[in-house]
Amino acid sequence: MTSLRTAITLPNNKSYLFFDDDTYHRYDAVTGVREQTNLSVPDNWTGLARTPDAFFWWGAGKAYAFTGATYVRYDMPSDRIDPEYLPPNPPFALAGNWKGLPSAWTAGVDTALNLGNGKVFFFKDDQYIRYDITADSVDPGYPLSTADQWHGMFPRDLTAALHPGGRYAYIFRDGRYQRYDLDADVVDEEDTLPPAFDPSPPGGVAPARLLTPDQANSLTLDLIARGKVALRGSSTPAVGQRLIVEPPSIDGIRYTNQINPAAGFIDNVDQRMLIALYRLTKWINASAPDVTELLHLGIGHGSGPPNDCHNQGRALDLSGISGTLDGVAFRKSILTDWGKLPALPGSNVRISPSVDALAFQLFSTAFRYATYECEANGIGSANRWPMPDLGGSGFVIYPDYGGDIALKLAHQNHIHMQVGKTLA
Repeated sequence: MTSLRTAITLPNNKSYLFFDDDTYHRYDAVTGVREQTNLSVPDNWTGLARTPDAFFWWGAGKAYAFTGATYVRYDMPSDRIDPEYLPPNPPFALAGNWKGLPSAWTAGVDTALNLGNGKVFFFKDDQYIRYDITADSVDPGYPLSTADQWHGMFPRDLTAALHPGGRYAYIFRDGRYQRYDLDADVVDEEDTLPPAFDPSPPGGVAPARLLTPDQANSLTLDLIARGKVALRGSSTPAVGQRLIVEPPSIDGIRYTNQINPAAGFIDNVDQRMLIALYRLTKWINASAPDVTELLHLGIGHGSGPPNDCHNQGRALDLSGISGTLDGVAFRKSILTDWGKLPALPGSNVRISPSVDALAFQLFSTAFRYATYECEANGIGSANRWPMPDLGGSGFVIYPDYGGDIALKLAHQNHIHMQVGKTLA
């Protein structure tokens, strides 16, 4: 009898369940319905010779498959394992390539889960670790007990996990599965395989820059239904309708316009940008500190022509971040805590954990988020791995931007991120 070994949801709105006989089943993540069964892994996943132990979406067009102590990287645009990970090249080892991975974990993990918040969770035996995509390292303080932190979840030896976007994740073990309610932070259903997946909004795993108007609308309606955002006027906006977010808070984090701090709304917001704003709150608040406010210099309006990304509600100029750390309030300004910093010897990037660890964490996370979800080194599908690093150029513009000097000087007080063309 075959057993489930791993599972993944990709941005094509498909979920895949992989079995130990090197076959897989494909589900439509939007409807939750199983579409095909007993497909061959090596015949359909170019370069993947067998079912891996863990398969998880990373972002920016890439997924990783772990098999024992080694791993490969899958490229979604080309639908194949990246050639450098295949023979005659030597295998890539977990040890030395996944920073901070405890030594016992370099022999392999049970499963992995990406919840779309800039973190990947690895599970092994009765523990888990949290891997930070921005820092490319395990977060401090891990591993932790699975039973203590994941309420009601199988306490150990997980087989598989996936998150199709939206409210629910699914966890598998020993022929059973659980539905994890991410909003309530608890398991709320358990049953035997095959799973009965709930419908998920289309585009739940796709980056904001690639969302179609229909997908952005479905995701917007999902956020409204879950109480993550409130709108002035209709709670069922039409496809393509620009929005007025009132109050100017998304999932409990306020977006404050520093030009008009008393403003009680954000208007003229493109629905793709609304999803981008929501996902930014997830990344920026996925771990300490407790962020309560994102400061900005404009979202739905700008000084350019009517077809400018700001005037079309498709851009954010992030200017600061406020919250508390260990009960102490903080307010980090991109101008003060980045743009006005002196040059660092041997570096073209002025923020550093050695100068201000908190500012570096917050601003580098916002930057990395923007390169994964918004336009990075191209527009839409033209964005290609690797995404820019700090000090590089592209469509995310900031105090140490490595492109046009005039753009760099104009962005000493904010990080600009956009969805779609600058002029469209």
